[in-house]
Amino acid sequence: MITSRRTLLVGAVGGPLAMALGGCVGRTWSELPETSLSIATGNRGGVFDRYGKALAAVLEERLEGVTVTAHNTNASLINLREVAHGRSDIGFALGDAAADAIRGTGPFAAPVDLAALTRTYDSFVHLVVAADSPVEDVADLRGRRVGLGSQGSGTRQIVGRILTTAGIAPDEVTGTDDNLEQSADGLRHGRLDAFFFVSGIPNSAVAKLSESVPIRLVDLGASVPELTKAYGPEYTVGPVPTSSYGLPRAVDTVSVKNHLVVHPDLDEDVAYAVTRVMFESQDRVDRISPEVRQPNLGAAIFTSPLPLHPGAERYYRERRL
Repeated sequence: MITSRRTLLVGAVGGPLAMALGGCVGRTWSELPETSLSIATGNRGGVFDRYGKALAAVLEERLEGVTVTAHNTNASLINLREVAHGRSDIGFALGDAAADAIRGTGPFAAPVDLAALTRTYDSFVHLVVAADSPVEDVADLRGRRVGLGSQGSGTRQIVGRILTTAGIAPDEVTGTDDNLEQSADGLRHGRLDAFFFVSGIPNSAVAKLSESVPIRLVDLGASVPELTKAYGPEYTVGPVPTSSYGLPRAVDTVSVKNHLVVHPDLDEDVAYAVTRVMFESQDRVDRISPEVRQPNLGAAIFTSPLPLHPGAERYYRERRL
């Protein structure tokens, strides 16, 4: 874990501080003091996982003195808490979960300190069923076996809200807290009738499932008005084209933006360097993880209600965003 700049300034005085600063003279933006960074990603096979591991590898290649590890988690809610409490330096999070964390609402009893390096890409709620399933809308899930997402995940939170706004009580479905790979396997072998997952598209685990079992996604576009009325503007309608998974038809679903989050105390030079690599080494990330969705510079600064970290903000100012 990296030591924050605030901690260094408070703990250093006189000569030691002067020597520490003097030792940095002549360094370029990609030459940093010896630093270890930890990235909290998400479920195996998800875009958070694929992009996070590729980003970790490229950061190590581009930043001298920096070692980076990416580790799997159940994603958003856990990642937000890990970053807020210093157990991870960087984390991926869905925008609705990040908004709850900043405001101290939903699963967060009090506001937590977080900042964003960038808005990444949009995620889409997948409600996956077999192609011949009788499930045509959320109401049809009553009485069925449904993968609701891992405990502590952003998927689990969004799914709970979708079911609530549809008037479905928790005891009206037989829910599991399987992770993505377990849910896909459950549908493949008939242990589940449907499962939810929130991810960028295409999701590799869902794509792999579609190669062995004909699947389709249930249209969730009608859920968006009630979600925004009850929980805020973080939810929008997003299209999933047939080409994503060889679907029999395109659908509309619930879309939510994503952020790469850090603690506000993360060293400004490190935050700057990480942000710069994210946008200036996208070709290298693509070679490691082909077709993974990456941040768009034009949308990067739109992280509200999360503030931009000063290091990221410095990079965007240089790019005149």
